[in-house]
Amino acid sequence: MRKKSLTMLCVALAGSLFIPAVFFNRPIFALAGAFFDWLPLPTGWMKAGREIDRTFLMLHVAVTFLAYAIFVAWLIAGTATLGFAFLEVWWVAVVFGVMMGY
Repeated sequence: MRKKSLTMLCVALAGSLFIPAVFFNRPIFALAGAFFDWLPLPTGWMKAGREIDRTFLMLHVAVTFLAYAIFVAWLIAGTATLGFAFLEVWWVAVVFGVMMGY
């Protein structure tokens, strides 16, 4: 598989794990999703093979860190509102990540 396909597969798997974890308010189960969400970074699958839009790259990084700050708060507090906030902000980070290549 190409690197981009592997990255998208990991992100899809992460989202598929995040949704039920948020729905049932089980932040500890979302840790498995976080593993798959971050897996493309150490494997090198996220390295750009062509020119990317730096603005969307910076937005993707900033919003991803914001999402995971909310995720840590959700792990600590365990409130469903933080889980939904994490999922919403994480999804925006995914959209910015996809837009980097366009």
